[in-house]
Amino acid sequence: MKKLFIQVMRFVGFSSIGWILDFGTYTGLGLVSNNLVLNNTISSWVGVTFVFMFATHKVFNNVSKILLKWKYVIYLLYQCILILFISKLLNRMNVVMAANIEIAFVQRFSAIIAKILVTPLTMVLNFLVMKGLIEKI
Repeated sequence: MKKLFIQVMRFVGFSSIGWILDFGTYTGLGLVSNNLVLNNTISSWVGVTFVFMFATHKVFNNVSKILLKWKYVIYLLYQCILILFISKLLNRMNVVMAANIEIAFVQRFSAIIAKILVTPLTMVLNFLVMKGLIEKI
């Protein structure tokens, strides 16, 4: 149990840095594009790549004979599906907030608020998938 807790804490640390990279890219792209699906897709790849590179070496123990580069390909395929799903969810949340919440702050920053709200879901899913992929396969 202690090992799992340490892994979770390390993963959260690296994921937090990845999220800052992702969020910064997402926010920057939002200054030039209103396409949240595209913005989130691009920014997510920045964060995903950072987290995979560091977490595979500092958090998880790769003991299988499958090369890490093939696990990265599998992880990228998983991320394609997740990012598409999360991007559409994020876009829908943004539309709903902008249309139904009449608070100026929420309307102005609804895209950023939506990104913050989907983050816990993606972090949990990514931890579970990466742990299974790196340590179990």
